[in-house]
Amino acid sequence: MLILPLIIAFFMAFEIQVLSLPLKKAVWIFWGAGTYVTLNLFVYDFKSVYDFGKSLVEKVITFFQPAGYVVPIYSVFLMILYLVALVFGKADAFQPYFLFAIAFTIAMHLVLTAHEIYESDTSILKAHYFLTFGAIFIVSLCIIALLFTWVISEYSLIAFIKSVVAQTSHLYKYVFKTLFIDSAGK
Repeated sequence: MLILPLIIAFFMAFEIQVLSLPLKKAVWIFWGAGTYVTLNLFVYDFKSVYDFGKSLVEKVITFFQPAGYVVPIYSVFLMILYLVALVFGKADAFQPYFLFAIAFTIAMHLVLTAHEIYESDTSILKAHYFLTFGAIFIVSLCIIALLFTWVISEYSLIAFIKSVVAQTSHLYKYVFKTLFIDSAGK
């Protein structure tokens, strides 16, 4: 359970950075993630698309076993395409669509990775799932934050890291205070 505040801190730091973007960019990111979740729930699960991307990563990165879980390959591919469009001066016109598609693929990667790890954990308490997906979630958000720094000029990796440190510190202090200080006075 010690990893839970760290997972929450990474998610909050990422969310803070996305919310600090200009509204027109943040909206496209939220629409992309929301659209994936809606389509996944009601229309199509994208499992075959996810499995294809995961298998590509596992074939390329053979020295790191969980690479298929950690690297959001479709998001990386879209960001590379966006950088190419940026070099050719065509990125501004397509930026909302790239942000939408990148967020869509990030959501797909995280949701289907969580689902696959959950299904593979046969224990009743799912302790392996929580720890494994928590670590994958943290590493994936770090990769995504790094890539967002290259794609979105207003996104700051340094601000993300500072926010992670501040959020983590705040959450662990709160947990410590709640568990040990407040309960000692009662």
